[in-house]
Amino acid sequence: MRSLSLNSLPRRSRFAAFTLIELLIVIVIIAILAAVAFPVYGMVMETVRKTEAEKDVQDLKQAISSYQLEYGKLPYGGQQDVELNTEDDDIISILAGVEGHPLNTRGKPFYQGKRAKDARGGEPVGGIHGEADNLKMADPWGQPYYIIIDANYDNKVQNPDPNGAGEVELRQKVIVWSEGKPREKGAANDPRDWHTSW
Repeated sequence: MRSLSLNSLPRRSRFAAFTLIELLIVIVIIAILAAVAFPVYGMVMETVRKTEAEKDVQDLKQAISSYQLEYGKLPYGGQQDVELNTEDDDIISILAGVEGHPLNTRGKPFYQGKRAKDARGGEPVGGIHGEADNLKMADPWGQPYYIIIDANYDNKVQNPDPNGAGEVELRQKVIVWSEGKPREKGAANDPRDWHTSW
């Protein structure tokens, strides 16, 4: 009978498992990478929101221009320039072609934006929301878009910048803007943060 010596047994590799120190080093490296990645992710997402708002502003202005080409007038029944917003007024219902609307009797869709998502507080953000006959629209921060329509057809609208920066009147038929990411809850944003069509 042959005797077994300790040298003949297979040796366990000393690299077969992580040591506690190696695990702690890996955890620290992951934590450092996460600490660097989260702010970068936040900046990227904010850039995406700004780009989305700028696109929506241009798309809404184009939709109103298409409406004017179709009907020979702007989508407002009054005779004086008017400021609308996409939460309180039915401009989105008109542009979306909601059936039976008196300002879009043909029911032609001029704007077909994406549906809004619900934010953490349950408020819709970044798209169209509401019932079929009462559509609204929110920017990527959950705020309305604002629109001034030249309803008296003099090709001029009042500049909405409250600081009076630039021209007092803009030589345009329609202007659209988003006030951007709110700096403080309930406070108006600085016009430098706006995303505008002009």
